[in-house]
Amino acid sequence: MSSTPRSQAAWNDFADALKRIGEKITAPTGARGERERAEGYRYLLRLISAAQDLEMEADRRFPELKRMMTPIRKFKGDGTDTLYREAKLDEDLVYRYSVRRGDDLFYSATVYAFDEEDTYYIVDHLIDDDLHWDNIFGEQIAEIYLSEKRPDGARNWIELKGRQPILFTREYFDEFVHGVDEGRKRCAAMTLECLSEVPPLEPYDESQLEAGLQRVVDFIEDATDVSLGLSIFIGLNRIEYEGAGDADSGERKGSMTRIEEGELVLDEDSSEQYTPEELAAMIDPKLVKNNLPGPGIQYIGGQFKLRPDEVIVVTGHDVPCRYWNLQILTRYLESGDFRHNKVGISNRRVLKDADQGFRIYAAAEDPGTLNWISTQGYENGQILIRTLLAEPLMEATFKVIKLADIPEQDLR
Repeated sequence: MSSTPRSQAAWNDFADALKRIGEKITAPTGARGERERAEGYRYLLRLISAAQDLEMEADRRFPELKRMMTPIRKFKGDGTDTLYREAKLDEDLVYRYSVRRGDDLFYSATVYAFDEEDTYYIVDHLIDDDLHWDNIFGEQIAEIYLSEKRPDGARNWIELKGRQPILFTREYFDEFVHGVDEGRKRCAAMTLECLSEVPPLEPYDESQLEAGLQRVVDFIEDATDVSLGLSIFIGLNRIEYEGAGDADSGERKGSMTRIEEGELVLDEDSSEQYTPEELAAMIDPKLVKNNLPGPGIQYIGGQFKLRPDEVIVVTGHDVPCRYWNLQILTRYLESGDFRHNKVGISNRRVLKDADQGFRIYAAAEDPGTLNWISTQGYENGQILIRTLLAEPLMEATFKVIKLADIPEQDLR
């Protein structure tokens, strides 16, 4: 009786792992309805696509800066206006990273790694203002060294330490990021090379296949756990509903309930078995700790439950900063489909009052207001503001009101 070839066994294990991860979509911490189930399995396919580029083909001796998110594949709370790239590095090697800046509003390069307790942390970073740029024929060019110790004469240097470091770059634009794909905006041109002496690539073999497939599984599982886990933690911060009562009315912040005509009503899609706090207890707190934002980034937001005759109104004042935007996120922390919907708006496009105050409305369809973003018809979702280098930090309120109650002054 012949034994299963090693490659086939590795593939079978991979397929079994995908099936096991897929069961998380319908677990108590997973989807809350048909749409979320369908989008959940589509999300897994998108993660497989990302893992092929970012994990399966990665070699820390010969790193490449790969685009993480695209207008189709998104994860971990990506921004609608942001281009993300990453490269896997080795803490014992030396690298040179060259960048020609594009049309971004903000650029940063950050190294993350794991510490001795297996916690992900920011090792070091540079943002555009920190860099020494050379002006060559009108282009901004910079050369950055990444290593354990700063090389002699290096003007730009990012420290490498920790386990399994990753270089993560961010470029923010003044419109949805598919403006880069469609040629309206120019992204940075980047090259990354290892300066240390390393052996040449070996011929591909079954051990590499096994290791690569395991990295893919680990990536998909981590991204799935993060999206579901962080969504639950965000869900503890429920948006206020106008007319729902005060702190003594019986509705607690974080509850999965509404008050209708004096009666406490459980949301129809919510689990009757688990409260948000009980769901949060099922999630490893390290998921939050291991998914840090980049330096200088602030988030404000929460989870909403929206009916067809309701709209979210976000109220605040502009603050001095490089950039901010308001956007929706799906149950799986994907940015909305900005190819076909106006699912976000940045500070450069928000109409403000004379005192720099703003009100932005979020609804399934355009309510005819001065500022509006689409919820894509989601009954449940996340909505957030992301700021860059804000001083002071922004403050904003999120409230659900009836469409009929939109003030006339906010209508076009």
